[in-house]
Amino acid sequence: MSSVCKMKRFGLSTFLRRVWSSVFNGLFWPKMLRHFSKLRRVRTARQAWVDRFCPVVPGRVVFASFSGGCSCNPRAVARELAKRRPDVEIVWLLDPLAFKARGGRADTGRAVLKSTWAEYKMIATAAVLVENAQLFVGASKPVKRTDQLYINTWHGSLGIKRLETARRSIRAAASRRSQRIDLLLTNSTFEEEIFRASLFPETPFARVGHPRNDVFFRPEAERNAIRDSVRRSIGIDATTKVALYAPTFREDAFADGTAFDFGAWADALAARFGGRWVVAVKLHPHDAHALADGLFTLPKGILDVSDFEDIQDLLVTADVGVTDYSSWIFDFLLCGRPGFIYAPDKEDYDRSRGFYYPLEEAPFPVSTDQAGLCESIRAFDADRFAVERRRFLKRRGCMEDGHASARVVDMIVTHLDRLAAKKRIG
Repeated sequence: MSSVCKMKRFGLSTFLRRVWSSVFNGLFWPKMLRHFSKLRRVRTARQAWVDRFCPVVPGRVVFASFSGGCSCNPRAVARELAKRRPDVEIVWLLDPLAFKARGGRADTGRAVLKSTWAEYKMIATAAVLVENAQLFVGASKPVKRTDQLYINTWHGSLGIKRLETARRSIRAAASRRSQRIDLLLTNSTFEEEIFRASLFPETPFARVGHPRNDVFFRPEAERNAIRDSVRRSIGIDATTKVALYAPTFREDAFADGTAFDFGAWADALAARFGGRWVVAVKLHPHDAHALADGLFTLPKGILDVSDFEDIQDLLVTADVGVTDYSSWIFDFLLCGRPGFIYAPDKEDYDRSRGFYYPLEEAPFPVSTDQAGLCESIRAFDADRFAVERRRFLKRRGCMEDGHASARVVDMIVTHLDRLAAKKRIG
C-alpha cells in the first residue's frame, strides 16, 4: 500500500492553490519580494548599499533553519550561546508562517521576518551566521564578508537516502555555495565521506557532533521535563505510550495518512511492550507547508504533531520511532529506544532517489507492508537491537557525546572576541 497520495507537487491546480493560500495567509508579497530581489540590478544596488553603510556588527549572531522556525542544530547552538554569553545579540530569521505562529517572537533573541530588507541587512551585518541548509547563499542573499564566520550545521545524520545531487546543475550550484561556508559540522566519518562526494567537495569540516543531539545526553530530570511538556501540549497522559511516525518527503507527491492503519500499529505495540499506545504523526516540513497551503488534507482522528518546530522534543518523548527513509531515526538511535523502518515504496524510492547502503544494514527491522511492520513490532528483540545499535554507530564512526553545542559556541565566542579586539585596536 502506498505511503504517498496521488496528488502531485507540480501542476496547474497545485500552482493555483499555492497562490490562493499565499494570498490568504499573507505570504504572497514576501514571496514576490524574494523573487524580485534576485534581479541583477536589485542585487547590485542592495549589495552596494550594505557595503557602504552597513558594517559587520561584532556582537551579532544570526540563525536560521530550513524548517522556517527555531529548530534543529541552530536552535541548540542559540540556546547554548544565550546561556553562556547573554551580551550577544541573537537574531532568528523566520518564515511568515513561523513568525505569525510565534507572535513575532523567537526561541532565543529576537525574530526577523524572512524575505524582507531587515533579513538582508541581518545577514549582511552578522559577525556569525549559523544555519542548516545553505540558506545564506544564493542570488537573493548578500555576499559573505571577510569578517563573517559562516557555520553550516546541516540537518541530516547517518542517513539512508542519497542527497539530491543527481542533476549536474544541482551539484554545480552546491559546489559554488559551499565555497562561502567556513565550517560544516559533522558527527561521523560516514557523514564526511558523503558530504565530500556530494554537496560539500571543498568545505572544511568540524567533527564536533550535532548540537541538536545533545538533548539525549542531558540529565534525566531535564529530559523528563521536556517529555512532560510535550505530552501536555498534545493532550496525552503520563500512562499512555507514544509511537512517533515521521516520514520523509517525496519530490513528486505528498504524504498520505489514509494509507495506514494506526490502530493495528497500536495493537501490535501493546502486545509487545504492554500499555496503551497512540501513534503521533509528524510530516516533513515540505509536506507540512503544503498541508498549510491546502494542497492536501489528513484524515480526522490522526494525532498530527507537525506543528512542533523541533522534532528533537518529540524524539525525547517518543517510546518508539517509525519512519521510511528520514534520517531522524538515526538521531533516535542515540536514545536506545526501539525503531522501525516501514518502506512500502522501497523499490520506487530506490530508483528515483537511491540509498547509500541497503536498508537492511540499518539496525532497525525493515518492513514493506503493514502486516510485516506489525509482525516486526511483535517480534522485536531488544537484546539483538542493542548489539546492532552499538555495531552500527561504531561502523559509521559516530562520535556523539552530548557536548557538540558547547564546542560550536567555543568557536563562535573565539570569533566574536577576535572581532571585538580588532574593533578596539582599530
